[in-house]
Amino acid sequence: MMKRNRINNNDGGMVFGFIILAVGVLILLRKLDVFYPDWLLSWPMILIAIGVITLVKHEFKSFFGVIMLGLGVFFLLEQEFNFDFGMERFIFPIALILVGIYLITKKRKEQQVMNDIQDKLISKSTSSPSTAEDYNKGEKAASSTQSAGGKSYAGMSGVSGISYSDSVSIDSIMSGINKRMLTKDFQGGKLTAAFGGIDLDLTQSDLSGIVTLQVDVIFGGIKLIVPPHWDIRVEVTNIAAGVEDKRVYRQSEVDSDKILVIRGTVFFGGLEIKSY
Repeated sequence: MMKRNRINNNDGGMVFGFIILAVGVLILLRKLDVFYPDWLLSWPMILIAIGVITLVKHEFKSFFGVIMLGLGVFFLLEQEFNFDFGMERFIFPIALILVGIYLITKKRKEQQVMNDIQDKLISKSTSSPSTAEDYNKGEKAASSTQSAGGKSYAGMSGVSGISYSDSVSIDSIMSGINKRMLTKDFQGGKLTAAFGGIDLDLTQSDLSGIVTLQVDVIFGGIKLIVPPHWDIRVEVTNIAAGVEDKRVYRQSEVDSDKILVIRGTVFFGGLEIKSY
């Protein structure tokens, strides 16, 4: 039976389109001497827009989106509405503390997942035919959701190294992550690089049908290394950013049954696609 491919419909392109539309309307109204508050085109609104787009794309579960939205609202209230919070000198260290707490919490969660997988491997070592297969099963089990009755380890694939999981979910915030996927049934996922970088190697992976990979880059970079016979379709929105497809063009080798759709937003960053 043919397996149904999952397509991620959580695309913030529509939200971004409405934001661009709103900015255009405001500029037109200004040219027509129609009055509206100046704060609607102030620089804190850029932070708010980034936060809103990021939160919508990640179903309101993005730490970076919350930070951007919070900073935008803070500066908007302080500079445009004269709210005196008396916290100007504390903003930067507080932001660093919050990012540090997030990274530490995430790292401890990932370490706990690795420990759980190792315990499973040890307990099954006498009856298991292959260590690699056990790791594959353990990692897939670790990525199961709470609805299945277990713990949620969705962030586990954010660890650098080799992954046997069928999907990927990486948040690189002020850090760099290198990941190689070895699955033969790649199901896509999400990549977020904020002030950091992600190198994702898919050359040893395989897929079937149409698979969607969501990429969000904000002041960072993502490099994807894909098999040369995959049909790669890039549908990202780039703002003051670069999207480079450095693959060797070989039309005769493209497999029409292996389609990877790359969607998302690249904001003041870069997306590079390569193949060997």
